[in-house]
Amino acid sequence: MVNERRIYKEKAIRFKYKQMKLHRFLPLLILPLAVQAQSIDYNKIILPDRVITKNFEERLVQLAWKNHPSNRVVDQNVEIAQREKAVARWRWLDDIYANGNVNEYTLHPRPEATNVYYPRYNFGIRLTLGSFVNIPLQVSAANYRLNNSLLLVDQKKLSVREEVLGNVERLKQFYKFIKIREQIKEDFRTMYKDAEKKFSTGDINIERYRAAVQAYYDQSEQVIEAQTNYNSVKITLEGIVGVLLPDIEGYQEFISRLDAEIKID
Repeated sequence: MVNERRIYKEKAIRFKYKQMKLHRFLPLLILPLAVQAQSIDYNKIILPDRVITKNFEERLVQLAWKNHPSNRVVDQNVEIAQREKAVARWRWLDDIYANGNVNEYTLHPRPEATNVYYPRYNFGIRLTLGSFVNIPLQVSAANYRLNNSLLLVDQKKLSVREEVLGNVERLKQFYKFIKIREQIKEDFRTMYKDAEKKFSTGDINIERYRAAVQAYYDQSEQVIEAQTNYNSVKITLEGIVGVLLPDIEGYQEFISRLDAEIKID
């Protein structure tokens, strides 16, 4: 009876141990499926030209990819790699040759002619042992170059999207800074005008009046700084997309959206 209990207990321990191992390795089995499910769709990173989007930010990404010369370079590198691959695949044709004897006797044969050059036509195939090794290696290398060029296109798409959207966020930030600082500037202007009246009537001294003037000027400088930063980012963004922002469809809606986000009731 004691042995049966011991055997039962050992079986229970083994079963529990197997369950623990299964739970431990189950995430490792699921992880590749999760990684595969999270693969990047590069047609969403850069929307194709045939896709018309109303989203202003996505439109900027589209234009940046289409118009910037550096992006055309990576596309052309793919075409070059494809042609190099085709050349490598057909390189075995270099070992096939044909030639012939062309002279007055072959062009205008006469029955009585005896000095005809034979053979009139030659056809041959020249195979070297190196061809069986070099050509497959060249094709393989061409495949790698083509794959690398495609990967560079994908990398460029990611960097273009990051650069455009990063500058858009900075554009939003500085635009909101302008609007907020303009409101603050108006408040300081009101205080400045009030201090000016009080100083003229002798209600405040010159120090308080100068402090109000200086505070107003400081806020004016803040507005100028925000406007300068906004213009700088705007110029950078226009250089990336190749089009003036106000000329892009959806720009006014984009500005209206920013105004609504910072509206103070």
